[in-house]
Amino acid sequence: MSKSKTIGVLGGGQLAKMLCDSAKKMGYTSVILDPSSDACGKFSANLHLIKDYTDEKSLKEISELSGVITYEFENVPIESVEIIEKIGGNIPQGKTPLYLSQHRIREKNAVRDLGVKTAKYKQVSNIKDLKEALNEIGVPAILKTCSGGYDGKGQWKIKSESDLNNIKLESKEYILEEMVNFEKEVSCLVVRGTSGEVVNFPIGENIHKNGILNLTVVPAEISKRLEEKIIENSKKIIEKLGIVGPLGIEFFIAEEEIYFNEMAPRPHNSAHYTMDACNYSQFDIHLRAILGEKIPKIKLLKNVVMLNILGEDKEKLEKIQKSKKGIVHIYGKNSWEIGRKMGHVNFCGNDIDKLIELAKSF
Repeated sequence: MSKSKTIGVLGGGQLAKMLCDSAKKMGYTSVILDPSSDACGKFSANLHLIKDYTDEKSLKEISELSGVITYEFENVPIESVEIIEKIGGNIPQGKTPLYLSQHRIREKNAVRDLGVKTAKYKQVSNIKDLKEALNEIGVPAILKTCSGGYDGKGQWKIKSESDLNNIKLESKEYILEEMVNFEKEVSCLVVRGTSGEVVNFPIGENIHKNGILNLTVVPAEISKRLEEKIIENSKKIIEKLGIVGPLGIEFFIAEEEIYFNEMAPRPHNSAHYTMDACNYSQFDIHLRAILGEKIPKIKLLKNVVMLNILGEDKEKLEKIQKSKKGIVHIYGKNSWEIGRKMGHVNFCGNDIDKLIELAKSF
């Protein structure tokens, strides 16, 4: 493998797999570092280093093999990036995006300081803090762990003070957030290159089921004013925070106002539609950004509805495959567990209402 034509990826999940697919399409080889021998990224990577993320020997090896290194998920240890930087590896995104996105208070503070609107929130660490914060914020509210939670895990909805009886706080940091009575959740993926240029993908409207993303509808049914405001705020966040690479940002819409929800410095589940509905996928642009290449203008070629396939959706998947009405992407994970993301399907066409109906029909 030629170092100048090799891309290293910290993490070996489905996002790494699709990054490696894009790398191959662009004429690059790839190497992933992931401690699991079952990591599905191995099916697309040229080399899989099965070691812990902080293993110095492996970080040195991936640095020596790769012309550029990236990460596929936001919980890669910051220590890994520090080791790579110390030994002279090329990791353009650096540790700042991880530092911010790994802690909800840091993330919210950074965005609020830019003048981007958020729901009310307070940091809490014990029941006394929680009761005081609840008196200030009111109900309904949502309590989340400051780090580590995803897909509805590490979260508790509080509709009345009696709900506190069901919550047992451990020695962790938590964030209590006002629960916004939103009409829609939307997401915007922005990507910033090493030269500072920024592009955005079309805004998607997200529909969840049991706390996990179920459908993303593109284009989102929102006003032109809101669309412009979401893009403006997304570009402000990635530019002012100096983030390089992709940044998936979720917003709530309530009464023609937008509220920042959360962000992730990686390819985003809600942007998987880009693989079949845009002139370039989010993975293609991610790689171009960190490689320092000129980033092309993004175009939506057709309307699309993206459907997540979870571990409980085997029968649904079989029906979709038999119908031949969607473009199926399966990640190759070894066990189909309830709630686990196993793949996605893109339904592309002209009539967005018919696409939504089709995606919901299986």
